[in-house]
Amino acid sequence: MSDDAKSIIEAQEKLAERRQNWSNWWQQIALRVMPSEAQFTVLNEEGQRRQERVFSGKPVTANEKFAAIMDDLLTPRSQIWHTLAPEDDDLADSQESKVYLERLNTLVFTQRYRPAANFASQKSQGYLQVGAFGNSALFIDEEVGKGLRYHNIPLREVFWSTNHQGQIDVLYRRFFLDARQAAQRAKVSNWQLPTRITDAATKDPFKKFEFIHCVRPNDDRVYGRIDAKGMPYASYYLALEDKFMCSSGGFTSWPYGIGRYMLAPNEVFARSPAMSCWGAILTINEEKKTILRAGQKEVDPPLLLAEDGILEAMNMRPGALNHGALSAQGEELVKPLKLGANIPLGMELLDLEGKDIEDAFSTAIYQVLLDHPDMTATQVLEIAQQKGMLLAPMMGRQQSEDLGPLILREIDLLSRDSRFNWIATDMPDELRERGGAFKIEYRSSLARMLRAQDGVAIMRTFEAIPAAMQIDPDAALVFDVIAGLRELSEINGVPAKLLRDDKTIQAMQAQKQQQQALQSAVAAAPAVSQAALNAAKADQARAAV
Repeated sequence: MSDDAKSIIEAQEKLAERRQNWSNWWQQIALRVMPSEAQFTVLNEEGQRRQERVFSGKPVTANEKFAAIMDDLLTPRSQIWHTLAPEDDDLADSQESKVYLERLNTLVFTQRYRPAANFASQKSQGYLQVGAFGNSALFIDEEVGKGLRYHNIPLREVFWSTNHQGQIDVLYRRFFLDARQAAQRAKVSNWQLPTRITDAATKDPFKKFEFIHCVRPNDDRVYGRIDAKGMPYASYYLALEDKFMCSSGGFTSWPYGIGRYMLAPNEVFARSPAMSCWGAILTINEEKKTILRAGQKEVDPPLLLAEDGILEAMNMRPGALNHGALSAQGEELVKPLKLGANIPLGMELLDLEGKDIEDAFSTAIYQVLLDHPDMTATQVLEIAQQKGMLLAPMMGRQQSEDLGPLILREIDLLSRDSRFNWIATDMPDELRERGGAFKIEYRSSLARMLRAQDGVAIMRTFEAIPAAMQIDPDAALVFDVIAGLRELSEINGVPAKLLRDDKTIQAMQAQKQQQQALQSAVAAAPAVSQAALNAAKADQARAAV
């Protein structure tokens, strides 16, 4: 690919043309599910109202619940939702490698959840986009000397393509900056700006200009070089209207975490839960409008007037006097029109569409736990197993395409930060010899759900032990209760600090055995004393003879 401004602009425009069908559909979805994002085909002014087509709030709230579910299942901020382990199984029991990778994992979480990093809020915004549109893009960068920084990119700004393996490796972002922001960026990133923008920075600092950021594989990479020419990904920023190259550089790792929900064959953008229930979303809005109209007519019905009754407009204010509304015989000449609207039936139809929407956004399966708080532990685990089975296919894509590249990017940036030189210097030799290769093991709620089947098996075994012991008291010896409880605790997400280690348990068992031996000795002391006394008396009797 050419790296001049004109070629980059042409490539972006081609991707925009390919995305046109998606943009049109996303615009319609946004108007009913996520109005704040309704700028795919039109650019609205700030603060402009965009809720005109939202009559039912069900799709909006369902998407918000979906985002909360995604956050809880994949990236719960209150948990360590992933760990690092040696990729080589030969190092699985290496304490030195495990300690090093645990330290590195702790650093990643510490830097990721710094308030200035802004990870949690940006990731939550991305989950909302996945629910509504099926796609999201999180840019992972750094503030030099400060740490990691995250930015969720609005979907309307990004255009991407995949390689022959279906992996996204080309991304264009088309966005606006005002002249003041562009000048600030030029100072910290060594941008070059066209004269038109530098002049506006002093004369009209809030005038907006459009830019393009292109990230793609570096086809001319020179291995061994440590500058941009040696990086695997090329990066270009340019001012669109002036066709002016602001900067050219590169990335040592893919800088985006791309969330895609459900892919159809031969498509590079994913489909969303909102698309799965698009018919229900359109229907529930129309039904809500119809019910509202019917309700208004029932509360404030049209009036039937006699032809020779009131000559002027009816005064509907409280206490008003309307002359001519009664006949000479005292009969009413004005009556309300009763249309007989079946509002209860309309509400039932609303509920039907609402359930379809909840199913599509996976919120209904969570409601089971709220509706049945008296369920046993085994029943809860079975529900968790079912949820894991339903969500695993779509969530697995989030881990492989979004969270995996995210974690690799974070570690790459941290390893280049001079504040954390220990990442390179303290790496164990055995791990260094294997290129520092590690694997990511997820510990989120979703990972536990996928193991819920093991938890169900353990609980059922526990429940069967009493019955088995009635047949054979030694039946309990078959099951390692302590190991079973450890496994169940891990599946349920019990914090490790609440569990005693093996050494502590062995010491407690030894202490218990000593106490039992002492108690047995004390209990046996009277009998022993009596036996000794009897033996002494017998000896005396034999001596007297």
